[in-house]
Amino acid sequence: MSTLVEGRNAVLEALRAGVPVAAVLLASGSEGGPIDEIRRLATARGIGVRTVSRRVLDERSVRGAHQGAMAEMAPFSYTPLAEVLERVGEREASLVVVLDHITDEGNLGAVARSAEVAGADALVIPKARSAGVGPAAYRTSAGALAHLPVIREPNLVRALERLKKAGYWVAGATQSATTVAWDAPLEGRLALVMGSEGEGLSRLVEKACDFTVRLPVAGRVGSLNVAQAATVLAFEWVRRRNDIR
Repeated sequence: MSTLVEGRNAVLEALRAGVPVAAVLLASGSEGGPIDEIRRLATARGIGVRTVSRRVLDERSVRGAHQGAMAEMAPFSYTPLAEVLERVGEREASLVVVLDHITDEGNLGAVARSAEVAGADALVIPKARSAGVGPAAYRTSAGALAHLPVIREPNLVRALERLKKAGYWVAGATQSATTVAWDAPLEGRLALVMGSEGEGLSRLVEKACDFTVRLPVAGRVGSLNVAQAATVLAFEWVRRRNDIR
């Protein structure tokens, strides 16, 4: 099923962020600045624009605030883990970021942005009890989701075992770890596992990690949010590479 993006500004943001939009729906009689810009951007991307009655939009609206504009988002195409591992091949350095039931779509997009900039090969998320790739993720990813493969796995523990067999060390990020990130082996083939916003790493996922790491805290706030922590740890992996300057 497609996801609906409602509201003039939301539709504009989706078009600007490169969200895979299947169609744009505009209420008959709607015109002016934002509506004209929506038409222009959609036409430039080859996206069909349909003019419908306002009643049609009212019936399809979930929030009741469509402002005469909606976009139908095409389903996101997830990538199989086997395909990513085939692309990586025998390369010595590879980063895969694994999200252990992150429920905020904005956080997912923010992590994807940092992972892509750091040169990660993929982002792994679970199928159940997790945010998927939707409009909010596209907005916060700033275009990264158009380039970074996202793998959706039914069982994260099994996915981690497959990564281990492919030569990855699995590092779990948790503030209860005894090892500081700067002292941990965060190089080479690394699967970096980030826990959920409220619960952190789940018990079975943490047990499947080869080791756990934490970021040192100098201030009074206990920890960073998941997107900020993922950024720091991903770039610690980048820092240790000799082929990036």
